Amino acid sequence: MNTLELQQRIIELTPEQQQQSFSELNLTEIGLNADDFVAVMDIHKELDEINQNRVAEYGKNIAVKTSTYTDELLGLVKNSELEDTGKKLNEVVQTAQQINQSNLLHPGKNSGFFASLFNKVRGAKQSFDQQFDNTKQHLDRLVGEIETTQTGLKSRVTTLDQMFGAVQEEYKQLGLYVAAGQLKYQAIQQSLTQLSREELSQDPTRTQLVYDLNHVANNLEKRISDLRVLQQSAMQTLPMIRIIQSNNLMLVDKFYAIKNITLPAWKNQISLAISLQEQKNSVQLANSIDDATNELLRRNADLLHQNSVDTARANQRSVIDIETLEHVQNSLIKTVNEVIQIQKEGMQQREQAQVRLRGLQNNLNQLVLQSSTEIPKSKV
Repeated sequence: MNTLELQQRIIELTPEQQQQSFSELNLTEIGLNADDFVAVMDIHKELDEINQNRVAEYGKNIAVKTSTYTDELLGLVKNSELEDTGKKLNEVVQTAQQINQSNLLHPGKNSGFFASLFNKVRGAKQSFDQQFDNTKQHLDRLVGEIETTQTGLKSRVTTLDQMFGAVQEEYKQLGLYVAAGQLKYQAIQQSLTQLSREELSQDPTRTQLVYDLNHVANNLEKRISDLRVLQQSAMQTLPMIRIIQSNNLMLVDKFYAIKNITLPAWKNQISLAISLQEQKNSVQLANSIDDATNELLRRNADLLHQNSVDTARANQRSVIDIETLEHVQNSLIKTVNEVIQIQKEGMQQREQAQVRLRGLQNNLNQLVLQSSTEIPKSKV
């Protein structure tokens, strides 16, 4: 049946009926209100000429825009300066943590023990001063880089505001398309109800008409459902935008606090640590020598005891433990029993499967015979 004949059999709702049907929709759920009726009817005109292609293209432009915004937002999350700024802030922390006076107390791998102890007092301050100067230069350079990144983050907030307004508009447009589609769907359903009251059994043309209308109605209902999904996706995009904006602003504020409060405090405390470390090194030198002597004596005594005990136990141990033999035999018996049981269960399952397969075949044969004798019925 051609498009013109199909369109002629659709009983359109009267303006009063359209107004009533529109008011009965769940307008809040699709982001509309009573004042949107005129806009809905303008969009409704796109479905005046109903066919499969028109239904498939219905609301396509709005859907494409919404998907574009979602893709752009995901790209923004991936390509934003947030990741680079986070890495730079972590680098600031790691650089500051390199100034750790306790590291200067550990002897070098290639130095003698007592030589390293005596060299600590002489070389600790010099090494610490040099490390502090290098770290300070590195921190200052990182601060400059992060300041540039923060400027980009703040400008991105304005871009996200523009995207937020555009997605809000797309959400509203999707709601208008959903409402207009539902009104058209109701008109088609009313037409199907009218045709169902007529005699169809002796008129193949009318039977085909009912089939075509049913097909169009199903496709339109599916399209409306797709638009509702896209509308929900647009709604989910809005808080995503706000979260990214909030993250940008919080990161900018956090960096200002780090630059103006944290880093100056670090530098002051590290400077004080240089003097305190000189005092600590002298005391620790004497303690380290005494501790090393006592530790050496204890370690040798403990090692002698442990080696003697381990040698005696190894000499008395049997080549194969009785527990190992028991475990091997129990595992062998268990393996044989389980294999026999699995084989029995497999035979039972195959017998049951044959019975169920025969039942499935009978059901399918009955369904084919029944469907070949029935005449398609219209939806009410």
